[in-house]
Amino acid sequence: MAACEVLVTGGTGQLGRAVLAAAAARGLAARGVSSQQMPLADRAAIFAGVAAAAPRAIVHCGAATNVDGCEGDALGAYRVNALGTAWLAEAAAAHGCELLYVSTDFVFDGSAATPYPVDAPTRPLSVYGASKRLGEEAVLAHGRHGFRVVRTSWVFGPGGRNFPKAILDRARAGQPLKVVTDQVGRPTFTCDLAEALLDLMALRAPGGVYHAANEGACSWHGFAVAVLAAAGIDAAVGEQRAADLQRPAPRPAWSVLDTGKLDALRGRPMPHHADAIARWLRLDAAAAAEAATRSSDPLGGKRY
Repeated sequence: MAACEVLVTGGTGQLGRAVLAAAAARGLAARGVSSQQMPLADRAAIFAGVAAAAPRAIVHCGAATNVDGCEGDALGAYRVNALGTAWLAEAAAAHGCELLYVSTDFVFDGSAATPYPVDAPTRPLSVYGASKRLGEEAVLAHGRHGFRVVRTSWVFGPGGRNFPKAILDRARAGQPLKVVTDQVGRPTFTCDLAEALLDLMALRAPGGVYHAANEGACSWHGFAVAVLAAAGIDAAVGEQRAADLQRPAPRPAWSVLDTGKLDALRGRPMPHHADAIARWLRLDAAAAAEAATRSSDPLGGKRY
């Protein structure tokens, strides 16, 4: 693995791809690694990967993110999200790298009625949330200036599986839609989040906790309605409560993040999620068209 300025774990995921694209646009030499290339459950692989890349900074997007799956495999979730993050922080400290750890609104229990500030007490309800919180603690325990935890929520981006994509696919297939009304949060577009993460590095932000999310809070039902409206699709969206789904992992009913600390540092908030949805639609359509072109090309886009 060649040396680089920025090493991105989870480099093949929605957010990892966005970070790599944003870094390239800024002229940064960035390299993404997948969980196959650098398994986060393997301390030796993590240390070897960081040593080989010799980065100035690591953006840690890699994680076990299947919330319900984590309930059924708690040991695996804790090994990747908690121990893996602790090992990555240890390796980053040993090599003098900055570290940005992407965490989650699921570290909160959802009992608040106002946006959660960065110093609000945490009380995760699920294995996923608890494992991510332990990862946070491992990063913050180093007390290093360049070690930052960035919590985000309801992430969606082009070319991947996510909530708005699922809503559009069902609506276009003429399938009925029924979406939760009693969970409220802030949708976050990967392209906007990637810019915020890179800004934290560029601005030499102090270590600690930051919240990053697009402006505007809504329920999952409101999110679905906004996606369909932006796509120009006239489809009814039924309502249901979270309890109706009987999912293995409990979710916070209210996970609206207070992003004031990050907004003040950057001098602006992230765009409203309605604007982000419109941009996502354009990018996702372009990604789908490109994928269709590749699949119909017998040479797979290659020319000899």
